Amino acid sequence: MNTKMQNEKPEMVPSSGDDDDIILSQQLFCTPDYLTPEDQFPLKGFHSNIDKVEEDSPCPKSPEKPYATKTKRCRMDLIPSIIGRNGLSRYLYDFRRIKKIGKGNFNEVFKVLKRLDGCMYAVKCTIKRLRTEPERLKAFKEVQSLAAIGFHKNIVRYYSSWIEDEQMYTQMEFCDHNLSSENCSTLLTERHEMDVLYQVSSALQFIHEKGIAHLHVKPENIYVKDGIYKLGGFGCATLLDNSLLVEEGDARYMPLEILNKNYDHLDKADIFSLGASMFDIIRRSHLPKAETEFSKLKEGKVPHLPGVTVQFQNLLQVMMDPDPLKRPSASEILGNSIFRGSLKMT
Repeated sequence: MNTKMQNEKPEMVPSSGDDDDIILSQQLFCTPDYLTPEDQFPLKGFHSNIDKVEEDSPCPKSPEKPYATKTKRCRMDLIPSIIGRNGLSRYLYDFRRIKKIGKGNFNEVFKVLKRLDGCMYAVKCTIKRLRTEPERLKAFKEVQSLAAIGFHKNIVRYYSSWIEDEQMYTQMEFCDHNLSSENCSTLLTERHEMDVLYQVSSALQFIHEKGIAHLHVKPENIYVKDGIYKLGGFGCATLLDNSLLVEEGDARYMPLEILNKNYDHLDKADIFSLGASMFDIIRRSHLPKAETEFSKLKEGKVPHLPGVTVQFQNLLQVMMDPDPLKRPSASEILGNSIFRGSLKMT
């Protein structure tokens, strides 16, 4: 982009009666190049195949539209009053914030409407400013892993990311909810539980074949959209070959070898975490916090789960085996005989 265009402010489109719905010019919808430096992601290790993502992929279904009828609004309604120190705010100009839908130790997540296409998305924003190199590398690691993974129907889709006023913004697919006990007050049937296991195993098979470990599988990172289960929360993702720093996820769902700093079988750590997550989901409560119960699960002593078949119980048992070599791979889980039938395998 030439210097002249960088210094010019976007102009309003003159009103023309019935065209009042065109509130901002195309120039305002487009993100200025200077907000997204070409070399803003210097982290080595992940190799993006983002160019292979289908260009004609449809816009994700919007679960709701904030405007039920066509209304005429003053053009200034959608012009944000806050401008970032580095120029135009991509977040404020490209999106309209609907509500906050989540908050963690490092990020906040908002449900937003993208002004240009009218679709709902989730935008995650770091709470603290990324002022140090380690903070920036941690943020870059997640978005680079998402870009390297590409599209899969059982993975929360990544769209774009950018740095604005020393904060990382990440545009993601908007989902209905996750499988935390707070969001799923009613018990799932065994049929739905098997759907969760199958579809998340499909996501793990996909990333493991790309040489990536998730290391943060838990109910809060399993999302639902239109009845499809999707794996998200890639903040701890790393490479299976141990060439990148390993950052452990939630200790409740981590196997003993990871807690003991043994990173030789990171893919099997994901399998343990998925088994522990399924145990959590079936019980509809958090994993036990008492040290004795906690240790028993890590040792593979999984208590009987009422309401599930013996075959399902046995599969969860072997997924949580303390020996990572005895745990099945994601591909072996998908080939298990318990899935032969009328499962929703989308």
